[in-house]
Amino acid sequence: GALPPLGVYDPLGLIETRDMRRYEIMEIKHGRAAMLGFLHVIALKAGVVLPGALTLSGTKFSDIPTSCFGSLEAVPTFGWLQIMLFCLFQETGYGLGL
Repeated sequence: GALPPLGVYDPLGLIETRDMRRYEIMEIKHGRAAMLGFLHVIALKAGVVLPGALTLSGTKFSDIPTSCFGSLEAVPTFGWLQIMLFCLFQETGYGLGL
């Protein structure tokens, strides 16, 4: 960013060759995603769990452990694929209907 009295700090001169506005937008977006992830961890530790089933086979949201690695192992592979595809569509703009 621009810091008075020095102005923009770019010792390697990389801003001239790149679209800096795009990087600013990406930084804001990823910062918001990190804040939502942090709130998710706080909500899980507070005991907030969605009602209903996670999978068609009957696995409930309440059956998923709240520990970091426990939850990674408990979610089925197809569930992780859906999460990754959703994130991919959001990152590329397809999730906006463009």
